[in-house]
Amino acid sequence: MTEAKLLIAPGCPHCASMMSLLGDLLKEGKIGRLLMVNIAEQPDEAAKHNVRSVPWLKLGEMEFSGAHSRAELENAIEMSVSDDGQQRFLFEQLKNGRLDDVTEFVERDKSKLHDLVALLKGKEVPMTVRIGVSAILEGFQKDSSALNSILPDLLELSEFTDETVRADACHFLSLEGSDVAKERLQQCVKDESSMVREVAEESFET
Repeated sequence: MTEAKLLIAPGCPHCASMMSLLGDLLKEGKIGRLLMVNIAEQPDEAAKHNVRSVPWLKLGEMEFSGAHSRAELENAIEMSVSDDGQQRFLFEQLKNGRLDDVTEFVERDKSKLHDLVALLKGKEVPMTVRIGVSAILEGFQKDSSALNSILPDLLELSEFTDETVRADACHFLSLEGSDVAKERLQQCVKDESSMVREVAEESFET
């Protein structure tokens, strides 16, 4: 069952409502354990999670900042125990413009890059999600080991049916920069899509 950690602070206008909602969910058995931490008394907890504002909530492996409704919390709890919950969480966060939160989340756990890239495989991916994924991966350009860890995912995307996804994949492969990535980009220069060919060609000019 999902465990929750809530960071609060004196004077926080939304902390009380989050405490009440999570307390109710705990009593109803929808979460298994709830830890509340006053960061004014335990500042190390805020530093540990790189928390800049409260309320801040960790549900399972997912992290949320700000106030949330009961419906949003129940949805988050359901995601935390589902097989595709991690991807759904990242999707919803990026869709709702929480790029900074997702960036910090992925930087702390780079294994989540796999889930991030997988978002592009969905149908009708919102522009905010595509831009968010691109922005985060661009931020890892100097971290060769991080991007190399998702090279198989990027190669798979470069053969996706949607030309937009293939074009995005070419851009990401150029960031990864390995010999394998460059070899695939040379193949993409001959892609049937002019969009894909253009992105692949540009990767050799930068």
